[in-house]
Amino acid sequence: MKKGLLIAALAVCMCVSAAGCGKGGQETGTGSAKVSGVNEFPITEEKTTLEVFTTEPTGVADIEENAFTKWYEEKTNIQLKFDMAKGDVRQAINLKIASNDYGDIFYGFCLARSEQVSYYNQGVFVDMTDLINNHSYYIKNMLEERPDIKEQMLHTDHKILGLRSIYEDFAQENPYVMWVYKPWMDKLGLSMPETTEDFYQMLKAFKEQDPNGNGIADEVPLAGRNMWANATSLDTYLLDPFVFQSSYGVYNENGKAVFAWDKPEFKEGIRFMKKLYQEGLMHMDSFIMDRARVVALGENETPILGCAPGKWTSQFTAGGSSKRAEEYVALPPLKGPNGLRQTPYASIDAGCSDFNITSTCKNPEAAIKWADWLYSDEAYLKARATAGTREAKEGELGLDGEQAIYAVDPVEALPSGQLQNEIWGNFAIGYVPVEHTYKVAFNTDMKKTNENAYDAYNLYKNYSVKKMLDDIAVPAEECDEYLDLRTAITNEVQAALTSFVIGERSLDDEWEAYLEELKNLNVDRYVEIFQNYLDSLK
Repeated sequence: MKKGLLIAALAVCMCVSAAGCGKGGQETGTGSAKVSGVNEFPITEEKTTLEVFTTEPTGVADIEENAFTKWYEEKTNIQLKFDMAKGDVRQAINLKIASNDYGDIFYGFCLARSEQVSYYNQGVFVDMTDLINNHSYYIKNMLEERPDIKEQMLHTDHKILGLRSIYEDFAQENPYVMWVYKPWMDKLGLSMPETTEDFYQMLKAFKEQDPNGNGIADEVPLAGRNMWANATSLDTYLLDPFVFQSSYGVYNENGKAVFAWDKPEFKEGIRFMKKLYQEGLMHMDSFIMDRARVVALGENETPILGCAPGKWTSQFTAGGSSKRAEEYVALPPLKGPNGLRQTPYASIDAGCSDFNITSTCKNPEAAIKWADWLYSDEAYLKARATAGTREAKEGELGLDGEQAIYAVDPVEALPSGQLQNEIWGNFAIGYVPVEHTYKVAFNTDMKKTNENAYDAYNLYKNYSVKKMLDDIAVPAEECDEYLDLRTAITNEVQAALTSFVIGERSLDDEWEAYLEELKNLNVDRYVEIFQNYLDSLK
């Protein structure tokens, strides 16, 4: 596997070393400007400026001149002064902290738990718990209604050091979906596969029985993309019937950190993948293909692609403009030879933070109130929702067949390459619970695609297991060690799995050498770090 894939994945954790001036945690002070009551506007009588240290938003032409920026400034009487992190984000954060002038808000960095604690201990961030209790309305309600989110946000001594943007998505909760071209199943009289053996036999039928009817053996029974432990890769769906597959190899089994990649079951999962590859049932480039190549297969004039993984069918077809996308339906998670049947539950990790108040903020009460309204339904529609989204009318039905909350109407698309400047889009923090994402009436060409995705959601949630361990809170002094171990071990496993599947290495003759290499990479210490994290949650 390409090391660049892993390097990109490592950016998610963003742990920091134990550097810093060690000022100790800071508590919030009293702002210089009097703020209004809870959920009352404007927030301050006189114009107040907050300096926001952030990254350049994607898809927005000019955040300072953005229509929502101007509208929200008028509503709140809070003017934002943006300080954009340029170049390497990690270096920009370090330079900002070294300046001892942190601004008022750190925004949009998705800082890991360990980073937040480290910055709090250095005196950079403040504890926001009292600010939320005394000055928020929507945030407070969210935490009361969702104790699971609150639990993830709490740090040492029950402090809330940062807020995560919580935009749940029914398709994201169980994203490792396998899709099948239903017309081929109908033509060949095939039932939905339930087991790995059923799946194998279906792929053989696709390869050998000319389901597209053109008299040419051009069918591609199965293809994926070059992602690892991703919704568009093959490994998660194909390995999960044997052992739980996660991004970094460790999962949570009732409070015990379990390493999957040295288990006999993992070996048998690789053997199953190798069988598909060697018999020509899996596209030979599934470890290196990009989206364009997979879409070319999915949109071939004559149907040639039988199965492909993806959170949505648009990840291997042209999406809403494609009639082909409407002809794919979700396969259920497969039952393995030992009866294991599962799919990873992959909810948003609320422990990361997109909003932190600094110790140099002169108006922390104003800062938390500024963030608070963004967690409302009204803010979602005003600041983030895609063009054409509105409140649903009485009688408009969502994907679940019940009264919809939102509706999406067709709108004229912007010219190719043109950025919008009306809303903040993904730059906006906020809260949308999962049910709000399927209680939507789609009046666009994406209706069938979303209906299929909702069918997949209902199918997969019956087999969903909450074992995933990805972003974990690691003590600052262990972060470098943890990241080094994670990089080395994951690179080794990616490379080994690929080599075993395509036959560069013998699965039987070289398995022990692979296990020995994991030991040499100190996999025991790697698992110990995960176990320490799980123990800290007790």
